[in-house]
Amino acid sequence: MNTRDLQYFVALVKYKNYTQVAKQFQVSQPTITQAIQRLEREFNAQLVRKDRGHRDEMITRSGQLLFENARLINERIDLAHQEISRANQKQIRFGLPPIIGKLYISRIVQEFSGDLLSRLKITSVGSRDLLNQIRSGKIDIAILGSTAPIKEPGVFADLITTRPFGIVVSDHHPLARRNRVSFKELANERFINFDQQYIHQAAFQAYCTYSRIKPQVMVYRLPDISWVKELVRQNLGISLLVRDAAINEPGIKVLELTDPVPERFYISVAMREGYVLSEDEQNFVNRLHQIRLDD
Repeated sequence: MNTRDLQYFVALVKYKNYTQVAKQFQVSQPTITQAIQRLEREFNAQLVRKDRGHRDEMITRSGQLLFENARLINERIDLAHQEISRANQKQIRFGLPPIIGKLYISRIVQEFSGDLLSRLKITSVGSRDLLNQIRSGKIDIAILGSTAPIKEPGVFADLITTRPFGIVVSDHHPLARRNRVSFKELANERFINFDQQYIHQAAFQAYCTYSRIKPQVMVYRLPDISWVKELVRQNLGISLLVRDAAINEPGIKVLELTDPVPERFYISVAMREGYVLSEDEQNFVNRLHQIRLDD
């Protein structure tokens, strides 16, 4: 089977117009027609109705079934082209969320040689965006955060460690005199949340459900979590964060949560399923597993 035929067919299902498909691929219209005929012979099924009076009904059910599979095949082929074209490159394309970067970057600098560090191309966005970039082939390896072990289609993730959540308050807040607090005691507090921190939102909802409270929540569209900490520092509210994200921050105190809620921040190394690591990448991943964070 010619994979180009599948590309033509996927485009035909999308546009439902032979002329437009031929124009997109810069080939003649008969070329597209012949490709469809080859696919129909291959699968011994009619894929395109001969009566094209109704464009919305142009593709048969067999054609729709082939389309769904062909689209996935084309994506895998495009990804294979990307991976093979980069096979001899020395660069390691690595994703690291900002919060985890705070925990790991100094240890990565200490652990790895200058030569390896110089070949790291780091993308720093949230874990959800990094998952999408792994799937699409924009990055190859990432450290991801989650509130549960990662089980995502097309992604292999190996757990490294888990970290606790805590309550972050200003040094000027009355709670700053304490070291521990139960979430139920926070019913009348104003929480500051960062709308892009999906993991923290999930943990926050879990604690609210367990404690049966609905505290006031201020959600801000802020560029990164450091802005949340600044609002807390100014005593404009409190926040639920991974404890490590706010430890040793001036003007801020982190309180231990006493609730028996099994919510923790999972840290995993992830890559695409089927991706073959280079020797340097495998060494990099192995040593990431060996890094230990201070409790």
